[in-house]
Amino acid sequence: MAIDIASFVAVSRQAFAAAGLGPADLMQAADNSRDKGSPLGVTTDVLEDRIEWLEDEHEVEIALDKPAADVLLLVSSIELMKYPDSIVAMATLLNHAGVNWTLSSKGYESTNFGFLSGKSDIAKIMITRITDAAEAVGAKTVIVPECGHAFGVLRWSGANILGRPLPYEVAHITEYLANLKRAGLLEFKPMPDAITYHDPCQISRRGGATEDARYLLDGFATGFTEMTPTGNYNWCCGGGGGVQAIGRAANVRHEVFRIKMKQVAETGSDAMVSACSNCRLTMDESKAALGWDKDLLSLVEILADHLTGSKV
Repeated sequence: MAIDIASFVAVSRQAFAAAGLGPADLMQAADNSRDKGSPLGVTTDVLEDRIEWLEDEHEVEIALDKPAADVLLLVSSIELMKYPDSIVAMATLLNHAGVNWTLSSKGYESTNFGFLSGKSDIAKIMITRITDAAEAVGAKTVIVPECGHAFGVLRWSGANILGRPLPYEVAHITEYLANLKRAGLLEFKPMPDAITYHDPCQISRRGGATEDARYLLDGFATGFTEMTPTGNYNWCCGGGGGVQAIGRAANVRHEVFRIKMKQVAETGSDAMVSACSNCRLTMDESKAALGWDKDLLSLVEILADHLTGSKV
């Protein structure tokens, strides 16, 4: 019927927020984003310290505050604090392909808890920071990292929230890497491990980037098997829509993960790969709670680990 249910949910959240209602932890994450720069309190100083540490630890150049760049890369605080190897992987892949890119201390947080909580003023602040950062360096492309929610908000709602057309193209990291692979700038040695792929809702079903992840896996992940259902019909991780940040919803998330466990078992895979740090965090917590013995992997991390060919 072409009814966008998510838009009705968003308006309802705005009404609840205006009335002073809503999950306290979700509201606090939004306030942290406004006051500190990110929902987990990652300030500019923390960002700079983490980037310096990652460069030294992994001997990789991570561009920060270049005066001019074609591409602005965003990160999520989940990656910075929980999965920093994902940032190293993105830097490694972009550097290898010769991309002129940078992170910006003026606008680095990809997640938008203002949108998730229904606090419209904070949602606009987060989009404005990204846009100001992109315009300052002249970036024509903004890459969203492995975060489905961040991709959905910026790609499909960003212009409406900002109040004007976005002066850049928004690409999820899988979309951008797929284009680099099509251009012959990225090559990978085979990975024979038995894996399957979890489609983040906001990237695949709602985002339209379902096939790019599979294009990246094609010819590289020789032990890849699709789960059932898959693609645009895959089950949610259980943490979508801000549910990951709501403590009292933990048991619900664990029950949803039982569905994912069953799906993976049916494929005979040893690991489940995804391209969303929110999915990864949600499922890692359920994995620990339920004692699941399979691995949860990042798509960009396994791509960087199997990178081959001459650097540009």
